[in-house]
Amino acid sequence: MPDVVKTVSESIVAELADDDAASMLAGQADIVDAVLAANRVFVAVAAGALANLEPEVTLPQFRALVLIDIHDAMTVAQLAEALGVVPSTATRMCDRLVAKDLVDRTVDSANRRQMTLTLRPEGHALIEQSTRQRTREINRLLKSIPPQAQADLAQGLGLLVQAAHGSDRTRASRRLHPTGAGQGMR
Repeated sequence: MPDVVKTVSESIVAELADDDAASMLAGQADIVDAVLAANRVFVAVAAGALANLEPEVTLPQFRALVLIDIHDAMTVAQLAEALGVVPSTATRMCDRLVAKDLVDRTVDSANRRQMTLTLRPEGHALIEQSTRQRTREINRLLKSIPPQAQADLAQGLGLLVQAAHGSDRTRASRRLHPTGAGQGMR
């Protein structure tokens, strides 16, 4: 593992006040290091897929598209809360997504002060394009891994996803996951 990853893991262990938690994490340092390294690979794959999208969107804009897709429709206030931004920031982001013909914004029939956001077919197509690009790149990476190791990897990642879904701390992040985790892999 690169020294910087080990340094990060070691510094986290050193900062823990609870001796039991520190000793448990120290025993898992190699696993944590491997997960952090894999996370960097996944981020690079996702960033590469975003870089090739047309029209171009930023990561926060893509997250907004995925959230709207997961929920079928959202108000600007709901989107702002899910993204952890103030409503005016979400409104400006939606202005850009509407201008790119990726999102429709309509007045809510039940409350005329609220705007409802839905994905246009172009927004759905952009998410699918990103998913196809990520899938191709992950398949390319997997070709260099022996079949049994691939099966072990799938099992381990599945357990990690299950653990994340059971954790209170990650429930909010599931809504924000750029791939739509929690709604099936996209």
